[in-house]
Amino acid sequence: MKKSIIYSFVLFGFLFVSCSGNQTTDNAQLEGNISPIIPKINGTVASVLVEDNQAVSEGDTLAILDDASYKIAVAQAQIALEQAQQNVKLSRNNSNISAASVSTVKANSNAVSANIASVNAGIEAAKTRLELTTKNFARYEKLLQQKSGSQLQYDVAKAEKEGAEAQLKIAESQANSLAKQIDASKQQVATGQAELASSVEGITLTELAVRQAEQNLEAAKLLLSYCVITSPASGIISKKNVQKGQVVSIGQPLMAVADNQKIWVVANFKETQIEKLKIDQTVDIKIDAYPKKSFQGKIASFSQATGSKFSLLPADNATGNFVKVTQRIPVKIVFNEALSADYPLRAGMSVSVKVKNQ
Repeated sequence: MKKSIIYSFVLFGFLFVSCSGNQTTDNAQLEGNISPIIPKINGTVASVLVEDNQAVSEGDTLAILDDASYKIAVAQAQIALEQAQQNVKLSRNNSNISAASVSTVKANSNAVSANIASVNAGIEAAKTRLELTTKNFARYEKLLQQKSGSQLQYDVAKAEKEGAEAQLKIAESQANSLAKQIDASKQQVATGQAELASSVEGITLTELAVRQAEQNLEAAKLLLSYCVITSPASGIISKKNVQKGQVVSIGQPLMAVADNQKIWVVANFKETQIEKLKIDQTVDIKIDAYPKKSFQGKIASFSQATGSKFSLLPADNATGNFVKVTQRIPVKIVFNEALSADYPLRAGMSVSVKVKNQ
């Protein structure tokens, strides 16, 4: 009897020593990615294409919203874009017309400048002729007074003098007229250049209007695309809360897609155990749903804060009476083996883990 008791104590001591390095906890559960399905626009549900617990793939259509008003918005944006494009064409045509007008006015001004040089030469010739005819007239007038010349010679000299005076006046009048034309041409050139500059600015503004219209069209198309609600990931439909004819708003939860392919464990170890845990340590995983099945995994990472720090009302130890409570650190554990269809795992399942001493 005494020997059996001694053997029992020895066996218990051996088991205690051999297991003392393993860290265990049943404060653990399975976790997985759960993608919320929420509308990005306000609208009325036209159809719902999935049911609760249905498997879907990424990109599958889950629901469709009434798109009538959004199609109208796209059509209006398309019309606005076409109008803006036509305004660009019109502005460019006006700019070309202004440029052609400026070129024409400059050409006319150059022609007038060339003519005024010829007229100035004519004025000088008229002055020379007038000077000569004036001298001849004075000579014949003196000869007539001396009875040495005839009346006919006097009349011819007088006519030539008066003709030279008239020709000079005509040439000077032409010069003045051409000078005024040059001034008017310069004013027209200045006005045309101002109009040309304005038309160039108008082209820039209309091109900006086209870009704005293009962005408005893209925005309208984007809103239209939101009428088709698709799955952001592959998984199982959960918490379906939408029906045909329902009016939904931006941000309203309609359903969720729970990832059934990537599952991991979050075990909440006591802070006094963390010192003995390391990355890549082997972990025995027991899931309450499958008590006869043991899974293998390893430590992947540690949370940077305790669970209480993420609570809605975290404890403030600097106020009131302080009671020390052992905190828990969430530890992420991943499976070493691929998930089996024989043992389907679901987020939220209760788990017990044992980290083997290495």
